[in-house]
Amino acid sequence: MATQYYLGKRLSYDGQLCTVRYIGEVQGTNGEWLGVEWDDPKRGKHSGDHGGIRYFECLRKNATAASFIRPTRKTDTPRSFVEALKAKYASEDFEDPDVKIVFTTQPGGNARHRPSQLNKPKSSIRISGKEVEEVGFDKIRKQLAALSELKIIILDGFCMERPIARRKSGVDSWPVGLFDIKEASPKAIELDLSRNLFEEWREIASICEQLENLKSLRVDGTRFRDTTLTASEVTRCHAAFANIKHLKLEDTLLSWESITRISNLFSGLVTLVASSNLFANLPTMHAPNSMITDLSLEDNIFTNLSSLGPLVSLPNLRRLSLKSNKISSIKSSGSQLTPVFSQSVADLDLSYNEIDRWSFVDGLQHTFPGLNSLRISHNPLFTSLRAPDGKAMTADDGYVLVLARLKGIETLNFSKVLPKERLDAESYYLSLVAKEVSFAPDADEEKILRTHPRWKELCEEYGEPLIQRSSNQVNPNSLAARLMQLELYQPAGKRVKVEIPKSATAYTLLGVVCRTFQVKPRMCRMVWETDEWIPTTRDEMFDDDEASNSEVDTRDIENVPSCRISREVIIIPGTKGIGTWIEGNKAVVRIETR
Repeated sequence: MATQYYLGKRLSYDGQLCTVRYIGEVQGTNGEWLGVEWDDPKRGKHSGDHGGIRYFECLRKNATAASFIRPTRKTDTPRSFVEALKAKYASEDFEDPDVKIVFTTQPGGNARHRPSQLNKPKSSIRISGKEVEEVGFDKIRKQLAALSELKIIILDGFCMERPIARRKSGVDSWPVGLFDIKEASPKAIELDLSRNLFEEWREIASICEQLENLKSLRVDGTRFRDTTLTASEVTRCHAAFANIKHLKLEDTLLSWESITRISNLFSGLVTLVASSNLFANLPTMHAPNSMITDLSLEDNIFTNLSSLGPLVSLPNLRRLSLKSNKISSIKSSGSQLTPVFSQSVADLDLSYNEIDRWSFVDGLQHTFPGLNSLRISHNPLFTSLRAPDGKAMTADDGYVLVLARLKGIETLNFSKVLPKERLDAESYYLSLVAKEVSFAPDADEEKILRTHPRWKELCEEYGEPLIQRSSNQVNPNSLAARLMQLELYQPAGKRVKVEIPKSATAYTLLGVVCRTFQVKPRMCRMVWETDEWIPTTRDEMFDDDEASNSEVDTRDIENVPSCRISREVIIIPGTKGIGTWIEGNKAVVRIETR
């Protein structure tokens, strides 16, 4: 078993890929075991331990990332590149309707194909160096010809390996002069080799060096055991990857050092995707290829922008995607230095992170001085927004405030920003700042304005809004702002002052009234006296009987087109909040009994 299995060997069981992390005995059992880490961390039963003893560590820390498997368990059969190519793109059964192909074994082990109809013309063909008789091979020829025309090749999860290119003792490099890949698919432009059994980066290079037209390479979900190269192999890699502009290495769990070393083998690299690799901090001594313009580090575990140190110096970086991380701050805790990225970085994706403070948004202008396109949706900041008066704000309101706080943004959350939208956003933002200052004590004004870096700039452009303060103004975030002061009274009866929450229902107020005035709920009516006067006509003010019997001389008002009466609101008991019936924080409510 020592020669068949080794640490880092890639295996497949029933289509599930894994990597050997341990070979040996397990206490309490007989015989040897393979300790494997599954590529799918939910596939296993433990994390490399058994009976309180840890036998190996997994790259992923999931509790179900590993299993122990007997070495005698049958594995899936590995494929070569050409075998995988034919299985994917030429896997149908070839059958000539006029000829039945019969397989026989001749002396010497050569397979022969003979027809059931002997009057068919015969010719010979060689497959893998063996001479066979050609019968009904028209479809095969067509399919193989089609393979040679393929430009986009996707061989994701085909159990591929290339042992001929793996490091061997005393061998400096992988074999030269191979043509198997070139003969099978010479026109390939895009190649996906993801989730296979490759163990060394040399295997990938030995495939790509035969594909002269290759522009895009994807090797996601592969657990490489070795990515180091000799000097001569580095030279060959530069030639093999010379024309490749797009490289994807998602979910490889390679270290950042290995990712950067690989990226620098591609002289013309433009796009690098290194998502889902559990990166939390990028060591500054390892910088990726300086030619990169588009870099994706989605679905990692970064918590701040300072942890992206080696990226700030990339001179050509234009788009940076940090979607689905855990970013909540610009600087790391204890750090005094704010990262400043190249002016070239214009497009930034921070959606699905943990941003919950406006100071982060304000700081983006300094950290990304060339920023003009931003995606920042699905962050906690937009789920609990409140205006200075305490009213809830929507996520759309939040995006308007982002637009106002960042001067150079031209595209926000994939939407082009129109000049009128910016004008409205900045005017609205100014009014909110003014309202926030108006609710605060005079001594806090300077402190509040410091939290709005664009205040002065916007005041110069639009004029400073008027800040109105009053001695009895209540902070909307205080307890007093959530209470309503009511004066309850009965005509010719007592008056009582109470305080109840604005969120209390009209039923609650009725209960207070009944207890206070000792009346039954069905026998009373609550009327809010608004102190507002509304115009009315003479007929609305008096009905005919009242006009004829009244002591008021109606001749005095006959020539008057209208009069004014006090507006009153009858509060109907129900589940509506009292704040929906009564405006303001103070009110007089008349209690009428029947």
